Amino acid sequence: MRCNRRSYLVALLLFSLSAASVSSAVGAGRAKSRPATKPKAEDVEFFAAIDAGQLNVQFIPRDSREARVIIKNNTKKPLNVRLPDAFAAAPVLAQGAPPGLGGRQPGGAGVAGGAQPMGGGMGGMGMGGMGMGGMGMGMMNVPPEKIAKVRVPCVCLEHGKPEPRPTIPYEIQPLKSYSDNPKLHELMKLFGRGGVSQRAAQAATWYIANGMSWEMLAAKEIEHIGAPNEPYFSQVEIAVAMELVAAASRAALDHEKPAPIESQDPTAE
Repeated sequence: MRCNRRSYLVALLLFSLSAASVSSAVGAGRAKSRPATKPKAEDVEFFAAIDAGQLNVQFIPRDSREARVIIKNNTKKPLNVRLPDAFAAAPVLAQGAPPGLGGRQPGGAGVAGGAQPMGGGMGGMGMGGMGMGGMGMGMMNVPPEKIAKVRVPCVCLEHGKPEPRPTIPYEIQPLKSYSDNPKLHELMKLFGRGGVSQRAAQAATWYIANGMSWEMLAAKEIEHIGAPNEPYFSQVEIAVAMELVAAASRAALDHEKPAPIESQDPTAE
């Protein structure tokens, strides 16, 4: 009887040790399977991050109406990128060529002779962009060492110059590096928020940036060989362009108004 009891106790001890070993192994396995804590995303401004080397950006025009913007995160942490509400994009000058209108300063590239600079805004981007990271409200999250892409509607900034092509290297830059016209800046912001006809925005751009009258824009035609010419802009597009110019002008005027001066009277509540 004593022998049986001793055997029982030994068996019970061995079972307990075995169960403890299994439990420890399972716990260790769970600990190893826990995902590592993700690094916190850093909020950065588009052009500041380019200048700091955090982002590499390519601007590739499809034509005068649209371009692809390819954004590469050079860092080892995610970046929440505040996209520009207004921008210009200019063909990069060949090495050694004299700088032209619109070059970023300092160290920027000018507009190559005869090529068409482009403009637009990305204040409404971030939701439906190609690639990853759409956050809306002009924000895009780009994971560490990854690439995000967006398609951006654009307009031509100088009437009469050749059509942009994907084979021409472009550099995106702040709009203020190209023009200090506040109406143009406000127009690109309106256009970039979305919901605006590209053709209407184009007519408004040529009116503001190039001094074309509404009569000139209405008379502009698309020429066809062996067929009648057709109007470049419809009457509806011209009407919408007039509304855009009026809205941009009001916004520019509001920004120019001086801020109210606060009372310096120490007895004032």
